[in-house]
Formats: sequence, C-alpha cells, structure tokens
Amino acid sequence: MIILPNCSRDLAKMISAIESQTTEVRELFESHAPQALLWRPNDRKWSVTGHVAHLCIVNEGYTGAMQECLMKNKHRTSGGPDKHPWAGRFFARQMAPPVKWRMKTFKEMVPDPTLAGDDVLERFVRTQGDLAQLAEDSTGIDLGKARFGSPYFRLLRHSLGTGLATLEAHNRRHLWLAEEVIDWEGFPG
Repeated sequence: MIILPNCSRDLAKMISAIESQTTEVRELFESHAPQALLWRPNDRKWSVTGHVAHLCIVNEGYTGAMQECLMKNKHRTSGGPDKHPWAGRFFARQMAPPVKWRMKTFKEMVPDPTLAGDDVLERFVRTQGDLAQLAEDSTGIDLGKARFGSPYFRLLRHSLGTGLATLEAHNRRHLWLAEEVIDWEGFPG
C-alpha cells in the first residue's frame, strides 16, 4: 500500500510516515553493533548500512529535483483531489514492500560498502528531515500538475505527489530489505 497524496491533507500522513521511518532506522543503528550493520550475506547483497546509504543517495537526488519543481510550481494551487500520471503511480506502487521483483540499481545509486554507520545515520536523518520539510512546503500545491523528471532516469516523469509517494515507498522497501539482512543466517548479532 502506498501513500499517494491526492490533496494537501494527505501530506500529514506522508510526514508521519517519513518520521516513523527515521525512528525505525535510528532504532536499527542503536540495537546493532556498527560491524554487524556492515555485514553482507554475500558480495551481491548490501549490508543494513548499505541499504540506508542507498536511501540517502536516492532521496538526496529526488529531493533536490522536487524542491526545484516546487519552486517552479508555487503558482499551481489546488484544494484537491489531484490527479497523477499513471506511470508515476505505477512506479510508486512497484517500490512498496514486500519486494516482488528486484531492479538493477544504476551505478550512481550503489552505496560504498565500507561507509561508516554513524555518518550514514546522520546523513539519513538529514535527508529525511529535508523530505518531510518538502512535503510540508507542498501544502496547497497541485500535487498532480507540478511535474519533474527523475534525476536518475530522465524519461520517467513524476508528479510532485508521486515523487513523494515513490520515496516513502522506496524507504519502506529498503527497510524491509535491511530487516531481511538481519534475519539472514550468519548475521552477527
């Protein structure tokens, strides 16, 4: 299930979900040793820290593109319900867990497997704060007509609403995958 904001009132749910994800990641990092969070089941899988670092990379790129979109579309106001392009809705739904199919990650979105956990956690908290602020700043904007191109795949265009929904669902996807790493036999914890 995704949170697709069709009007400004839905943004409160989005902000709450973003804040819950931040809390979940903090709890993950507090409840496991830094070395355990860097453990990888094999060379093709990411560590817990790797999944969170990937979220930082993706969220920073998208948040920057969405902030630019928001500035360009301040004049497009709406009381809702806002209509979103089908491709963006479809893409956001594909991000939500449980993971049904895995996607090849673009090179620029692959995390460094040796990143320090404290740095990653700090970066994640900051990017989540930026994302929550973006959702709050989007209040009153037509979330369907304000559109931007994906910073990683320019042919994919999102409405501001589907961009927010995609990031929230993508966060849940990788938190689900991080839990999968923790549940893997051999996880040092």
